[in-house]
Amino acid sequence: MTRANRRELERKLEQARRLAMEPTDPLTRERLAQLIEELEFQLRDPRKVA
Repeated sequence: MTRANRRELERKLEQARRLAMEPTDPLTRERLAQLIEELEFQLRDPRKVA
């Protein structure tokens, strides 16, 4: 994973976390939780990034 790719994933993760803190409907909360989980996984294991 390049440095730029990592920074972009970290930026997306921070944005998703900020959105998850705002009041939203249950479906949006679930989707954000899935997105956060996926981004965290990609940051932990860069070989799995498509």
